[in-house]
Amino acid sequence: MDRVGLILVLEAGLSSPLRNRVRDRLRELGAQVRVVDGGERTYLEVSGQDLAIRTLHPQSWPGVSHVLPLTPPHPHASRRSDSDSERAVPVSVATGSGEAVSVGGDDLVVIGGPCSIEDEGRTIALAHELRDAGCGLFRGGAYKPRTSPYAFQGLEEEGLRILAQVREETGMGVVTEVMDSADLPKVVEIADLLQVGSRNMQNFSLLKRLGSVDKPVLLKRGYASTVEELLLAAEYILSGGNHRVILCERGIRDVAGSSQVILDLGAVPELRLRSHLPILVDPSHGSGAAHRVAPLARAATAVGADGLLIEVHNDPTRALSDGQQALTIEQFRRTMDEIAAIHRALPATARDIASREAETGAFPGIVATPGKD
Repeated sequence: MDRVGLILVLEAGLSSPLRNRVRDRLRELGAQVRVVDGGERTYLEVSGQDLAIRTLHPQSWPGVSHVLPLTPPHPHASRRSDSDSERAVPVSVATGSGEAVSVGGDDLVVIGGPCSIEDEGRTIALAHELRDAGCGLFRGGAYKPRTSPYAFQGLEEEGLRILAQVREETGMGVVTEVMDSADLPKVVEIADLLQVGSRNMQNFSLLKRLGSVDKPVLLKRGYASTVEELLLAAEYILSGGNHRVILCERGIRDVAGSSQVILDLGAVPELRLRSHLPILVDPSHGSGAAHRVAPLARAATAVGADGLLIEVHNDPTRALSDGQQALTIEQFRRTMDEIAAIHRALPATARDIASREAETGAFPGIVATPGKD
Protein backbone atom coordinates (compact mmCIF):
# COMPACT_ATOMS: atom_id res chain seq x y z
CA MET A 1 0.00 0.00 0.00
CA ASP A 2 1.24 3.52 -0.89
CA ARG A 3 1.93 6.14 1.76
CA VAL A 4 -1.29 7.08 3.52
CA GLY A 5 -2.46 10.56 2.52
CA LEU A 6 -5.90 10.78 4.07
CA ILE A 7 -7.73 9.38 7.07
CA LEU A 8 -11.51 9.24 7.21
CA VAL A 9 -12.90 9.11 10.74
CA LEU A 10 -16.28 7.39 10.65
CA GLU A 11 -19.18 8.20 12.94
CA ALA A 12 -19.25 6.39 16.27
CA GLY A 13 -21.23 3.17 16.17
CA LEU A 14 -21.57 3.20 12.37
CA SER A 15 -23.04 -0.04 11.08
CA SER A 16 -21.00 -2.40 8.92
CA PRO A 17 -23.15 -1.87 5.76
CA LEU A 18 -22.71 1.92 5.95
CA ARG A 19 -18.99 1.57 6.72
CA ASN A 20 -18.56 -0.75 3.73
CA ARG A 21 -20.45 1.69 1.52
CA VAL A 22 -17.91 4.44 2.30
CA ARG A 23 -15.00 2.04 1.80
CA ASP A 24 -16.36 0.78 -1.54
CA ARG A 25 -16.98 4.33 -2.75
CA LEU A 26 -13.33 5.20 -2.10
CA ARG A 27 -12.18 2.14 -3.98
CA GLU A 28 -14.43 2.99 -6.92
CA LEU A 29 -12.58 6.28 -7.13
CA GLY A 30 -9.24 4.44 -7.43
CA ALA A 31 -8.02 4.68 -3.86
CA GLN A 32 -6.47 1.98 -1.72
CA VAL A 33 -8.26 1.68 1.60
CA ARG A 34 -7.26 0.04 4.87
CA VAL A 35 -9.90 -0.36 7.57
CA VAL A 36 -8.65 0.28 11.12
CA ASP A 37 -10.90 -0.79 14.00
CA GLY A 38 -10.55 1.75 16.78
CA GLY A 39 -13.14 0.26 19.07
CA GLU A 40 -16.06 2.65 19.18
CA ARG A 41 -14.92 4.35 16.00
CA THR A 42 -13.58 2.97 12.72
CA TYR A 43 -10.94 4.74 10.65
CA LEU A 44 -10.21 4.39 6.94
CA GLU A 45 -6.61 4.95 5.83
CA VAL A 46 -6.64 6.16 2.23
CA SER A 47 -3.74 6.18 -0.20
CA GLY A 48 -3.35 6.52 -3.94
CA GLN A 49 -5.77 9.07 -5.34
CA ASP A 50 -6.38 10.83 -2.03
CA LEU A 51 -5.73 14.31 -3.49
CA ALA A 52 -8.45 13.89 -6.11
CA ILE A 53 -10.82 12.35 -3.57
CA ARG A 54 -10.29 15.28 -1.22
CA THR A 55 -11.82 17.70 -3.73
CA LEU A 56 -15.06 15.67 -3.58
CA HIS A 57 -15.46 16.63 0.11
CA PRO A 58 -15.82 13.14 1.63
CA GLN A 59 -16.50 14.77 5.01
CA SER A 60 -20.02 15.40 3.69
CA TRP A 61 -20.68 11.73 2.91
CA PRO A 62 -23.16 9.88 5.15
CA GLY A 63 -21.33 8.09 7.94
CA VAL A 64 -18.15 10.21 7.79
CA SER A 65 -17.44 12.28 10.90
CA HIS A 66 -14.40 14.20 9.64
CA VAL A 67 -11.35 13.94 7.41
CA LEU A 68 -7.67 14.22 8.39
CA PRO A 69 -5.46 15.09 5.38
CA LEU A 70 -1.87 13.88 5.82
CA THR A 71 -0.50 15.30 2.56
CA PRO A 72 -0.78 18.90 1.31
CA PRO A 73 -3.29 19.75 -1.43
CA HIS A 74 -0.40 21.07 -3.54
CA PRO A 75 2.39 18.45 -3.22
CA HIS A 76 4.58 19.89 -6.00
CA ALA A 77 4.44 23.43 -4.61
CA SER A 78 4.93 22.38 -0.98
CA ARG A 79 8.32 22.28 0.66
CA ARG A 80 10.18 19.18 -0.40
CA SER A 81 11.36 16.85 2.35
CA ASP A 82 14.72 16.36 0.64
CA SER A 83 15.48 20.10 0.33
CA ASP A 84 17.13 22.47 2.77
CA SER A 85 14.20 23.54 4.92
CA GLU A 86 15.53 27.05 5.27
CA ARG A 87 16.11 27.95 1.64
CA ALA A 88 14.30 28.19 -1.65
CA VAL A 89 15.21 25.87 -4.48
CA PRO A 90 16.75 28.35 -6.98
CA VAL A 91 15.25 28.90 -10.42
CA SER A 92 17.65 29.71 -13.23
CA VAL A 93 16.66 32.41 -15.75
CA ALA A 94 18.59 32.78 -19.00
CA THR A 95 19.97 36.13 -20.19
CA GLY A 96 21.24 37.55 -23.44
CA SER A 97 24.80 37.45 -22.12
CA GLY A 98 24.70 33.68 -21.64
CA GLU A 99 25.17 33.99 -17.87
CA ALA A 100 21.99 32.87 -16.13
CA VAL A 101 20.42 34.71 -13.19
CA SER A 102 19.63 32.48 -10.21
CA VAL A 103 16.44 33.47 -8.40
CA GLY A 104 16.31 32.06 -4.89
CA GLY A 105 20.04 31.79 -4.30
CA ASP A 106 22.31 33.96 -2.18
CA ASP A 107 21.90 37.12 -4.27
CA LEU A 108 18.95 39.49 -4.14
CA VAL A 109 17.59 39.64 -7.70
CA VAL A 110 16.04 42.89 -8.92
CA ILE A 111 13.89 42.98 -12.05
CA GLY A 112 13.44 46.53 -13.33
CA GLY A 113 11.67 48.21 -16.20
CA PRO A 114 8.58 50.09 -17.32
CA CYS A 115 5.04 48.87 -16.94
CA SER A 116 4.64 48.91 -20.72
CA ILE A 117 6.99 48.91 -23.68
CA GLU A 118 6.23 52.24 -25.38
CA ASP A 119 8.91 52.88 -28.00
CA GLU A 120 12.23 51.38 -29.00
CA GLY A 121 14.63 54.25 -28.29
CA ARG A 122 13.34 55.06 -24.81
CA THR A 123 13.13 51.38 -23.84
CA ILE A 124 16.65 50.50 -24.91
CA ALA A 125 18.13 53.62 -23.25
CA LEU A 126 16.39 52.70 -19.99
CA ALA A 127 17.54 49.09 -20.24
CA HIS A 128 21.18 50.16 -20.50
CA GLU A 129 20.81 52.34 -17.40
CA LEU A 130 19.11 49.56 -15.44
CA ARG A 131 21.82 47.09 -16.39
CA ASP A 132 24.48 49.52 -15.21
CA ALA A 133 22.54 49.97 -11.95
CA GLY A 134 22.70 46.25 -11.23
CA CYS A 135 19.67 44.65 -12.91
CA GLY A 136 20.19 41.31 -14.61
CA LEU A 137 16.58 41.06 -15.79
CA PHE A 138 14.50 43.66 -17.62
CA ARG A 139 10.71 43.75 -17.40
CA GLY A 140 8.22 45.36 -19.74
CA GLY A 141 4.70 44.56 -20.92
CA ALA A 142 4.01 43.94 -24.59
CA TYR A 143 0.47 42.71 -23.92
CA LYS A 144 -1.20 44.71 -21.16
CA PRO A 145 -4.32 43.71 -19.21
CA ARG A 146 -6.08 46.96 -18.35
CA THR A 147 -9.21 47.59 -16.33
CA SER A 148 -10.53 50.07 -18.90
CA PRO A 149 -10.87 49.00 -22.54
CA TYR A 150 -9.85 52.55 -23.49
CA ALA A 151 -6.48 52.42 -21.72
CA PHE A 152 -3.21 51.69 -23.52
CA GLN A 153 -3.15 47.94 -24.23
CA GLY A 154 0.52 47.57 -25.17
CA LEU A 155 2.40 47.32 -28.48
CA GLU A 156 1.88 43.54 -28.65
CA GLU A 157 4.16 41.99 -31.31
CA GLU A 158 6.07 45.24 -31.79
CA GLY A 159 6.67 45.25 -28.04
CA LEU A 160 8.08 41.73 -28.24
CA ARG A 161 10.42 42.84 -31.03
CA ILE A 162 11.70 45.68 -28.86
CA LEU A 163 12.24 43.30 -25.94
CA ALA A 164 14.28 41.05 -28.22
CA GLN A 165 16.36 44.09 -29.14
CA VAL A 166 16.89 44.89 -25.44
CA ARG A 167 18.12 41.35 -24.86
CA GLU A 168 20.53 41.51 -27.78
CA GLU A 169 21.96 44.95 -27.03
CA THR A 170 22.25 44.77 -23.24
CA GLY A 171 22.73 41.06 -22.51
CA MET A 172 19.92 41.19 -19.94
CA GLY A 173 17.21 38.58 -19.63
CA VAL A 174 13.72 39.82 -20.47
CA VAL A 175 10.51 39.33 -18.52
CA THR A 176 7.08 39.95 -19.99
CA GLU A 177 3.50 38.96 -19.34
CA VAL A 178 1.58 36.33 -21.26
CA MET A 179 -2.16 36.96 -21.14
CA ASP A 180 -3.60 34.48 -23.60
CA SER A 181 -2.74 30.91 -24.55
CA ALA A 182 -2.99 31.96 -28.20
CA ASP A 183 -0.05 34.36 -27.73
CA LEU A 184 2.09 31.89 -25.81
CA PRO A 185 4.25 30.67 -28.75
CA LYS A 186 5.18 34.25 -29.69
CA VAL A 187 5.99 35.24 -26.10
CA VAL A 188 7.98 32.05 -25.41
CA GLU A 189 10.18 32.79 -28.41
CA ILE A 190 11.28 36.14 -26.91
CA ALA A 191 10.93 36.03 -23.12
CA ASP A 192 13.40 34.44 -20.70
CA LEU A 193 10.86 34.57 -17.86
CA LEU A 194 7.12 34.36 -18.51
CA GLN A 195 4.97 36.48 -16.20
CA VAL A 196 1.44 35.51 -15.22
CA GLY A 197 -0.26 38.63 -13.92
CA SER A 198 -2.58 39.02 -10.98
CA ARG A 199 -5.69 38.88 -13.14
CA ASN A 200 -4.61 35.60 -14.71
CA MET A 201 -3.49 33.78 -11.57
CA GLN A 202 -6.56 31.55 -11.86
CA ASN A 203 -6.67 31.35 -15.66
CA PHE A 204 -6.42 27.59 -15.39
CA SER A 205 -6.26 26.84 -19.11
CA LEU A 206 -3.25 29.17 -19.41
CA LEU A 207 -1.61 27.66 -16.31
CA LYS A 208 -1.99 24.17 -17.78
CA ARG A 209 -0.33 25.30 -21.01
CA LEU A 210 2.55 26.81 -19.04
CA GLY A 211 3.06 23.44 -17.37
CA SER A 212 4.40 22.08 -20.67
CA VAL A 213 6.60 25.06 -21.55
CA ASP A 214 10.38 24.93 -21.17
CA LYS A 215 10.68 28.43 -19.68
CA PRO A 216 10.50 29.62 -16.06
CA VAL A 217 7.27 31.26 -14.93
CA LEU A 218 6.78 34.24 -12.59
CA LEU A 219 3.36 33.74 -10.99
CA LYS A 220 1.82 36.81 -9.36
CA ARG A 221 -0.67 36.47 -6.53
CA GLY A 222 -4.18 37.58 -7.41
CA TYR A 223 -5.14 40.78 -5.61
CA ALA A 224 -8.12 39.01 -4.01
CA SER A 225 -6.44 35.62 -3.52
CA THR A 226 -5.14 33.79 -0.48
CA VAL A 227 -1.68 32.30 -0.09
CA GLU A 228 -3.28 28.86 -0.40
CA GLU A 229 -4.88 29.79 -3.70
CA LEU A 230 -1.52 31.07 -4.98
CA LEU A 231 0.12 27.73 -4.17
CA LEU A 232 -2.71 25.83 -5.85
CA ALA A 233 -2.28 28.00 -8.97
CA ALA A 234 1.44 27.15 -8.94
CA GLU A 235 0.46 23.49 -8.63
CA TYR A 236 -1.23 23.65 -12.04
CA ILE A 237 2.09 24.61 -13.65
CA LEU A 238 4.28 22.32 -11.57
CA SER A 239 2.08 19.25 -11.97
CA GLY A 240 2.27 19.73 -15.75
CA GLY A 241 6.03 19.17 -15.65
CA ASN A 242 7.39 22.73 -15.51
CA HIS A 243 9.22 22.91 -12.17
CA ARG A 244 10.66 26.42 -12.63
CA VAL A 245 8.06 28.59 -10.93
CA ILE A 246 8.71 31.82 -9.01
CA LEU A 247 6.02 33.27 -6.75
CA CYS A 248 5.34 37.00 -6.47
CA GLU A 249 3.50 38.95 -3.78
CA ARG A 250 2.12 42.11 -5.40
CA GLY A 251 -0.44 43.45 -2.94
CA ILE A 252 -4.04 42.60 -2.15
CA ARG A 253 -7.26 44.61 -2.02
CA ASP A 254 -8.20 46.02 1.37
CA VAL A 255 -11.38 44.93 3.12
CA ALA A 256 -13.16 48.15 2.17
CA GLY A 257 -12.83 47.20 -1.51
CA SER A 258 -11.22 50.52 -2.44
CA SER A 259 -8.76 50.96 -5.29
CA GLN A 260 -5.90 50.88 -2.78
CA VAL A 261 -3.81 47.75 -2.36
CA ILE A 262 -1.98 46.54 0.71
CA LEU A 263 1.39 44.85 0.31
CA ASP A 264 1.14 41.63 2.34
CA LEU A 265 4.73 41.19 3.46
CA GLY A 266 3.57 38.56 5.93
CA ALA A 267 3.01 36.33 2.91
CA VAL A 268 6.79 36.03 2.42
CA PRO A 269 7.62 34.06 5.61
CA GLU A 270 4.34 32.16 5.25
CA LEU A 271 5.26 31.03 1.75
CA ARG A 272 8.83 30.33 2.89
CA LEU A 273 7.52 27.93 5.51
CA ARG A 274 5.12 26.16 3.17
CA SER A 275 6.92 26.10 -0.19
CA HIS A 276 10.36 25.62 -1.70
CA LEU A 277 9.60 28.06 -4.53
CA PRO A 278 11.49 31.39 -4.73
CA ILE A 279 9.53 34.47 -3.68
CA LEU A 280 9.64 37.94 -5.22
CA VAL A 281 7.86 41.08 -4.01
CA ASP A 282 6.47 43.82 -6.26
CA PRO A 283 6.46 47.05 -4.20
CA SER A 284 5.31 49.05 -7.24
CA HIS A 285 1.94 47.37 -7.69
CA GLY A 286 1.94 46.72 -3.95
CA SER A 287 1.84 50.45 -3.23
CA GLY A 288 0.42 52.17 -6.28
CA ALA A 289 2.49 55.30 -5.60
CA ALA A 290 6.15 56.03 -6.27
CA HIS A 291 6.85 57.54 -2.83
CA ARG A 292 5.96 54.23 -1.17
CA VAL A 293 8.08 52.00 -3.42
CA ALA A 294 11.53 52.46 -1.86
CA PRO A 295 10.36 51.99 1.77
CA LEU A 296 8.43 48.86 0.82
CA ALA A 297 11.38 47.56 -1.20
CA ARG A 298 13.55 47.95 1.89
CA ALA A 299 10.96 46.16 4.02
CA ALA A 300 10.58 43.32 1.51
CA THR A 301 14.35 42.82 1.52
CA ALA A 302 14.43 42.73 5.31
CA VAL A 303 11.61 40.20 5.54
CA GLY A 304 13.54 37.79 3.32
CA ALA A 305 12.27 38.09 -0.25
CA ASP A 306 14.49 36.50 -2.91
CA GLY A 307 14.09 39.52 -5.14
CA LEU A 308 12.07 42.54 -6.18
CA LEU A 309 10.08 43.61 -9.21
CA ILE A 310 10.30 47.40 -9.54
CA GLU A 311 8.79 49.67 -12.18
CA VAL A 312 11.15 52.31 -13.57
CA HIS A 313 10.55 54.85 -16.34
CA ASN A 314 12.67 57.48 -18.10
CA ASP A 315 9.92 60.07 -17.49
CA PRO A 316 7.09 58.74 -15.28
CA THR A 317 4.91 61.79 -16.00
CA ARG A 318 4.77 60.70 -19.66
CA ALA A 319 4.26 56.98 -19.03
CA LEU A 320 1.30 55.44 -20.85
CA SER A 321 0.51 53.13 -17.93
CA ASP A 322 1.19 53.17 -14.17
CA GLY A 323 3.41 56.24 -14.27
CA GLN A 324 2.28 57.21 -10.77
CA GLN A 325 4.11 54.22 -9.28
CA ALA A 326 7.23 54.22 -11.46
CA LEU A 327 10.60 55.38 -10.12
CA THR A 328 12.97 57.58 -12.06
CA ILE A 329 16.36 56.05 -12.77
CA GLU A 330 17.91 58.27 -10.07
CA GLN A 331 15.38 57.06 -7.49
CA PHE A 332 15.99 53.50 -8.59
CA ARG A 333 19.76 53.79 -8.13
CA ARG A 334 19.28 55.08 -4.58
CA THR A 335 16.85 52.25 -3.84
CA MET A 336 19.35 49.70 -5.17
CA ASP A 337 22.02 51.04 -2.80
CA GLU A 338 19.61 50.89 0.15
CA ILE A 339 18.40 47.35 -0.42
CA ALA A 340 21.94 46.13 -1.11
CA ALA A 341 23.04 47.44 2.29
CA ILE A 342 20.10 45.73 4.01
CA HIS A 343 20.74 42.46 2.22
CA ARG A 344 24.41 42.50 3.22
CA ALA A 345 23.50 43.18 6.85
CA LEU A 346 21.09 40.28 7.21
CA PRO A 347 22.35 37.40 9.39
CA ALA A 348 22.82 34.27 7.27
CA THR A 349 19.83 35.61 5.30
CA ALA A 350 16.40 36.64 6.46
CA ARG A 351 15.05 33.58 4.66
CA ASP A 352 16.80 31.33 7.20
CA ILE A 353 15.64 33.39 10.17
CA ALA A 354 12.00 33.48 9.03
CA SER A 355 11.93 29.73 8.48
CA ARG A 356 13.51 28.90 11.85
CA GLU A 357 11.12 31.21 13.70
CA ALA A 358 8.10 29.64 12.03
CA GLU A 359 9.26 26.08 12.64
CA THR A 360 10.56 26.40 16.20
CA GLY A 361 8.72 29.38 17.62
CA ALA A 362 12.11 30.90 18.53
CA PHE A 363 12.92 34.52 17.83
CA PRO A 364 16.70 34.88 17.69
CA GLY A 365 18.23 38.33 17.94
CA ILE A 366 19.37 39.95 14.73
CA VAL A 367 23.11 40.32 14.65
CA ALA A 368 24.54 42.03 11.60
CA THR A 369 27.43 40.23 9.98
CA PRO A 370 29.68 41.44 7.20
CA GLY A 371 28.48 40.50 3.74
CA LYS A 372 30.13 40.17 0.39
CA ASP A 373 31.00 43.35 -1.45
